[in-house]
Amino acid sequence: MTDTATLEGYVVDLIRLRKYPADEYAERARRHTQACALRGHCVESGFGLVSEDGRVAPLDPTATPLVLDAVRASNREAGIRLRVTREPDGEAMSTTRVEEVTR
Repeated sequence: MTDTATLEGYVVDLIRLRKYPADEYAERARRHTQACALRGHCVESGFGLVSEDGRVAPLDPTATPLVLDAVRASNREAGIRLRVTREPDGEAMSTTRVEEVTR
């Protein structure tokens, strides 16, 4: 296992991703709203990052409070793009840092 991994993509709650057709992940992730990401049932489901080409990287539960901080701090109403740093935690990877990516 590598020491550190960095992921980047649009944040979407997992409950929403389960409802989207896979071929629409990227398009819908760019429109996913800040308000939706902050809803209780969306927060409870956890989050994933969706890349420009529609690949999904589900995030570990330790990412949730860090993702919420970044989403709340964002000035964007939709299409919040995050960079996540993960480090080994036993046999799994654990999120240690989340920051918004601005272009």
